[in-house]
Amino acid sequence: MPDKKLQTELSALFNLPSEKAIAYFEKKVALGPKKHWDWTDTMRHAHDRVFVVSKATSIDIVKDIHASLLKAIKEGKPYQEFANEIIPTLKDKGWWGNIDAVNKDQKIVKPIKVDHRRLRSIFNTNVKTAYAAGRYERMMEDADIAPYWRYVAVPKGAGNKNPRIEHAALHNLVFRYDDPFWQTHYAPNGWGCHCTVVRMTKRMVEKKFGKPVDDVVRESKPEDFVTKTEEIEREHINLDGTVTTQKVQITTTGYKIGNTVVYPSQGWDYAPGAYSVDYERLLETKIETLPKERQKAMFAQLSNQVINSFKNIVEVESALNAPKGETFVVGLLPENFFNKLKSKKNRKGNDLNIESRILTIDDKRIIHALRTDHPAIPKEVLSKLPELIKEWACTYTPVDGLVFYSEPLKSDKKKRYKVVFGLENESSKRLVFKTGMIVDATAFSKKHLL
Repeated sequence: MPDKKLQTELSALFNLPSEKAIAYFEKKVALGPKKHWDWTDTMRHAHDRVFVVSKATSIDIVKDIHASLLKAIKEGKPYQEFANEIIPTLKDKGWWGNIDAVNKDQKIVKPIKVDHRRLRSIFNTNVKTAYAAGRYERMMEDADIAPYWRYVAVPKGAGNKNPRIEHAALHNLVFRYDDPFWQTHYAPNGWGCHCTVVRMTKRMVEKKFGKPVDDVVRESKPEDFVTKTEEIEREHINLDGTVTTQKVQITTTGYKIGNTVVYPSQGWDYAPGAYSVDYERLLETKIETLPKERQKAMFAQLSNQVINSFKNIVEVESALNAPKGETFVVGLLPENFFNKLKSKKNRKGNDLNIESRILTIDDKRIIHALRTDHPAIPKEVLSKLPELIKEWACTYTPVDGLVFYSEPLKSDKKKRYKVVFGLENESSKRLVFKTGMIVDATAFSKKHLL
């Protein structure tokens, strides 16, 4: 039987039909431990596309858990019913209790404990992010009616025994839906986080707070966002008994409230489901209408988010190798290039009239850029493209489009990377990734530099 208490809690918490949460979770593709072994291997928006389980020893286990979770979300089942159904399968496949989790592909082993604590974390994280993603989509659809979003931190109680003090600092903060705050602090903001976001009309804001809406709604400034980079160590025991230690750096974006900076947990500084609803296109439309100072804040924050997320997106799409038409932000055109480009001509001799700095790429082009049939862009270079296009030389001609060139390669001074962006179509004002390749170093000419 469906858990009515759970359904009531989720309905009150997220206020949306479960169909959107189901659709979000259903389209995720299960990936095995070959490249998705540690939680740091798959972070932020990559979770909108794939389903992974840290330390799972086979793709079959990942698929079993995904199927069981999907069923639980569809039927509104509580954790215990989910656990009762999946645990026998996990035991049969050797993924329960104190085990040595072996990754045959990476030839490493990790002693772990698979118990209700671990399984409950998997359940809660996936159910909450699925509903949060569905909630995000619905709130974006209703933004013209209810453009103000309020952060709600659930107080201590039966449903939240250990509330995060730092999250309480965000309680009742209200921002417009297009404020950069939501790019990094849309709830949930960590494992076990009970926070949520509710949408409000102008009348609702003024009624709740007893003030004019302009006195309540905050407008983020660039200095409100603070980043910190932490280094964590991943220790791997090789099958031959030797130990390998890998250091991983994770940058997290926090938000400053007075003298306090509220940081989401590592890897949680993103909005679940944002890429699932073409977030970058919604941003593109809204950024163009904002005052100059707000545009700068939005672009600065979006740039950080793209840099943090794109590496995982490339990793996921290359592993899937099954394009579905998903579109991602691949970078922001540097402002000096953008200003010069607006006055350029297109193939027909008309003004190019580009209106956005946002550069996009779809999953088909990611796979194309990584092709192996002739010299292409290595994965480690493509993953860093949001940063690299700020440094590479840039040229434009109506025929060739917008082209970025790297310096000559360290491994071969006679070669360099070339990345091409062009108009989505003849009437478009958007620039999209067309191709990437390795070319002769002499192919680059300063004649058409922006």
